[in-house]
Amino acid sequence: MRDARLNLCLLFVFILSSGVSPAFGVEIPESSCQDKSDIYDDPRLPADSVAADEENRSWWYLFRKGKLKMDDPTVKWPKFLGFCVKVYNWGDRVFSSTDPDYVVGTGKKWRARIINDNWANSYYMKINPQFNSIMSTPFHVLWGASLQYMAVSYTYSLDMTHMLTGSPINYKKQEFGFNCARFSADGYYYSSEGCNIRTFGDYKGHLREPFSGVQMTNFGIDAYYFFNGYKYSQGAAYNFSKIQKRSQGCLMAGFAYCNQNISFDFNQLPEDLVPYLKFQDLYYKFHYNDYNLLVGYGYNCVLSPHWLYNITVIPGVGFNHCYEDSEDGSAKLLSISGRAMTSFTFNSGNWFAGLQGRIRGHWYQSKRISLFNAVETITLSGGIRF
Repeated sequence: MRDARLNLCLLFVFILSSGVSPAFGVEIPESSCQDKSDIYDDPRLPADSVAADEENRSWWYLFRKGKLKMDDPTVKWPKFLGFCVKVYNWGDRVFSSTDPDYVVGTGKKWRARIINDNWANSYYMKINPQFNSIMSTPFHVLWGASLQYMAVSYTYSLDMTHMLTGSPINYKKQEFGFNCARFSADGYYYSSEGCNIRTFGDYKGHLREPFSGVQMTNFGIDAYYFFNGYKYSQGAAYNFSKIQKRSQGCLMAGFAYCNQNISFDFNQLPEDLVPYLKFQDLYYKFHYNDYNLLVGYGYNCVLSPHWLYNITVIPGVGFNHCYEDSEDGSAKLLSISGRAMTSFTFNSGNWFAGLQGRIRGHWYQSKRISLFNAVETITLSGGIRF
């Protein structure tokens, strides 16, 4: 009889905890409970309800609902995935944190933009004390697109003029990047053919002779550490990933690698310039890996809440390691390089636009020959954050 009464009492408690009156089947108002948390803490709560509540904090459940946040400590992760998330959050705090009085985030993870890229190459070549030549390409108009997710970006540009006319596409450009508050890494690939001869030996007068005997391919990566990344954002000026609120400068240092493959075939020289040749070898190839240590300085000048101006200069010094097919065989030579950038950036809500100028130059010097080559770009782009 006592067991029967105990079972009836437990049944009554269960019905009350479920919010239903045993006499009338009417829901008990939620306000009648002293504290909603008391219900979850009540040991009388059925085990399946507790499990359902815990399941609501599982990473997969929150991901499907679009509510997953990497820095939410209540999310239930599998062991290995949880370890990876902890490492990510640690890296985010150490490498991405900023002083909100100087730099703030945009609140968006994605950025897409359309790019008008004007690109030119230049070469200064000295073969012996009596001969030197300057060659350059006109600015070629390339069109491209860039897609960026958080710190990662990819950009691809093509010579659309040649594509639309059916001519061979001689100018191609790809870039990828990783940018956060403390460091930045930019990879690139350039390919071009042909140029114009501007000076050639003892030739007197104005020159702009087309020369198809030049081919250039280079690819590489530049990586920098920002010593004042807590108050200065390179990404605000070139990647549209942050907003610089107050003017600030920053010392930076890093490393650069570049593979250069440049050839000059003077057998294709215009006939009117052949008499000015002062050397017998008519084919030259510069194929080498360039390794440089970089030290430079950048400054962000906030002109208004919408406008930002930046200038950055980064010289480098290191060595060139030549391939066997290069002009000087497998020699190791002193290398000096330089990078300079400037930008005007406009922000308005989730919309942005920018005008950027860049130059990346490399100097090759051996006992009998010297070559300085540079890639210059002027880029106009605009896009949206989402």
